[in-house]
Amino acid sequence: MVTRPVPADWLGQRRRADHQAREKATPLIETLTTRLQELLPAEAQASDAAETERAVTDEGAAATSVHVIDVGAGTGSNQAWLAPRLDVAQRWTLLDHDADLLEVAAEDPSAAGTGQTTRVVGTIEDLPGLTRGEEVQLVTCSALLDLLSPHEAEVLADSIAGPAAGANVTALLSLTVTGQVTITPSHPDDALITEAFDAHQRRDGLLGPDAAHAVAKLLRDRGAEVSIAATDWELDSAEAALIQRYLRDRADVAVEHDPSLAGVAEDWVSAREAQLAQDELRVSVGHLDLLSLPGT
Repeated sequence: MVTRPVPADWLGQRRRADHQAREKATPLIETLTTRLQELLPAEAQASDAAETERAVTDEGAAATSVHVIDVGAGTGSNQAWLAPRLDVAQRWTLLDHDADLLEVAAEDPSAAGTGQTTRVVGTIEDLPGLTRGEEVQLVTCSALLDLLSPHEAEVLADSIAGPAAGANVTALLSLTVTGQVTITPSHPDDALITEAFDAHQRRDGLLGPDAAHAVAKLLRDRGAEVSIAATDWELDSAEAALIQRYLRDRADVAVEHDPSLAGVAEDWVSAREAQLAQDELRVSVGHLDLLSLPGT
């Protein structure tokens, strides 16, 4: 997993687009909630918010609540979006290699009311130690899978559905990029930028835009039931600041992979920013959400 710092301001800037895109995965959330309710003991299946809060703070929390493990938790955006949508008692572990991002998550008021939260500095290699046993578990992440190496993807799949994983482990792995980016109107240099960007995403053997389907196969090979939903960003001038940041970052990554594209990328960004200023630009960025449930 790439461990270079992810800017906190970028995570904040994309949060609204992420949350809007994830609404498209509502059927996955409903299926997940139903399965979690089936896995939990009857006394834990209260939907009343106050009752849920008590369940995650009592001594019996491990037996009466879902342990949600957020891998690559960053600033806590995933918890802020997902926790209110799971109609089960919860306690969260936020796992990230960046202690500074976890500090930002700790200060986020949107996480209030989500129950007990523990923050752990670590990587995906620490996950197997968290998903053993009979406890009901939910492994979740957001915008992470494309950053994994094949080995790390195996570790993730083993932690969710491998022989050593607990029998009650589910997973919701969200907002994995697919490489499908449509910028309207088109530009003659779109293909050059895309080719270099995608090659950079696959650098050093990382899964990049192949990640969602690669991880889905690993989980199915281990007997899990896997469902996938499209959760694309659909951006217009209402998200002008995000679009501008996305275009600049996309061009910078392309040039990092192929420095000979510096002039092309600069002209491409200038043309796109002019279109954005005239409210002529629309951007669609492909993402997939993946739900994994224990096999029957």
